Amino acid sequence: MVITCPACNKANQTEAVCQRCGCDLSRLHTIVEFAASRLNAAVTSLAVRDLPEALAQAERSWRLYHTAASARVAFMASAAMGETQRTLRWREREGVFEKDSAR
Repeated sequence: MVITCPACNKANQTEAVCQRCGCDLSRLHTIVEFAASRLNAAVTSLAVRDLPEALAQAERSWRLYHTAASARVAFMASAAMGETQRTLRWREREGVFEKDSAR
C-alpha cells in the first residue's frame, strides 16, 4: 500500500521519515500495516465463507485506509449475503479506483 507524505505530498514513502521533508510517517505506516492485516483477515474469512466476518474485516480495513481491494472484498461479501444496498455502495467505492486508474 502506498503512503503519501501529508506534509509535502511525496508519494511512495517506504521509510519512517519522509525522504523529502523529514516528516515522521511511522504512525501512518502502522495504520497501513494494520489495514493490510484486516484485509488479509477479510480475504481469509471470505475464502471459508464466513461472510459476516469477511465484511466486518473489509470495512475495518477500509476505515483505516481506502483501497480498491478492501472495497472489492466488502462488495463480494455483501453481495453473497444478499445485501443489495450495501453491495451497491461498495461497488461505487470500488469504482472510484477504477476511474482513477483509467486516467
